[in-house]
Amino acid sequence: PMENWEIVPGPSGENNTTLFILADKEQYVLRIYESHQDEDKVNYEHAVLLALIEQPLSFSIPVPMRTKDDQTIVKTQSGLLAGLFRFIDGMNPALEDIDQIYSFGKAAGQLTAELAEVSVNQQPVYRPYYDMDSTHPRCSLDQMKDFSLHPPEDFVELTQELSMIYKQLVSFQDSIPLLKRLPHQLVHGDLNASNILMGRDGMISAILDFEFVTYDLRVMEVAVAISDFIDDEEDETIIFKKITAFLSGYGSRIKLTEEEIHALPLLIQLRSLDVFIHFLGRYWDGVDSIDTVKKYIRKAAQRVSWILRHQDKFIKFCASY
Repeated sequence: PMENWEIVPGPSGENNTTLFILADKEQYVLRIYESHQDEDKVNYEHAVLLALIEQPLSFSIPVPMRTKDDQTIVKTQSGLLAGLFRFIDGMNPALEDIDQIYSFGKAAGQLTAELAEVSVNQQPVYRPYYDMDSTHPRCSLDQMKDFSLHPPEDFVELTQELSMIYKQLVSFQDSIPLLKRLPHQLVHGDLNASNILMGRDGMISAILDFEFVTYDLRVMEVAVAISDFIDDEEDETIIFKKITAFLSGYGSRIKLTEEEIHALPLLIQLRSLDVFIHFLGRYWDGVDSIDTVKKYIRKAAQRVSWILRHQDKFIKFCASY
């Protein structure tokens, strides 16, 4: 408290507030958690990070700073949880360059390998992706059924998209027993361009935001990462080039089983459905705008549609890399 410090402007994410702190010529990142106020979740995230920094990583990760009484989280005056981390220099990549996407895949593969070796003396709080009832406390499957089949007036324009989403939610439930038999381990759970940094050479230099780290399907990490390459407005050839680059990088470190590869199309759809449910819950909580929810409804429907059209080709393609 007696040090000289100041807050400097900087970008912030969608789920939490990020402030950049300059103290005695050192830079830090102050993260104020707004998506939840569960100390167990933050303690678990920090425990994994502190264990992971002991591993031989080729990229940087956030390092939680400790208070004088050896804690890594504090409460703000308004009751929100906060953590302080050393600043990591770099920029969020656009992930358009093929070499950069390969670098992303390689970093993701190394992270998978190292997280498999990490052990912490706490139980994860977040449930696996396939446990859809746990995505958001406001969004049970029954509530999702009612919302999707009988959308409120403000969402009537998206009736067709919501109907498609609900059909996938229902059919997905039949696949859960199969998914539970696939390899499980610790996963980051949210690998995308906003949670990675590139260095001056354009290659991936850091992986950030381990808020959702948990014990889940190993292959879910891949599904999350490549789901963002699927865009209905993008040329199919370019989409498959990007997926190729990521899988080639990832495959240089990790070899997935045949069953994991066959599950990928389903899990990419699951990722899109999960994000939509997450932001719908935040909208119902009064945190996010209706426009944000509509954006993710459209994205989820587009990706579900793309996967349904390209599923067989996609599986063969993934298997070859």
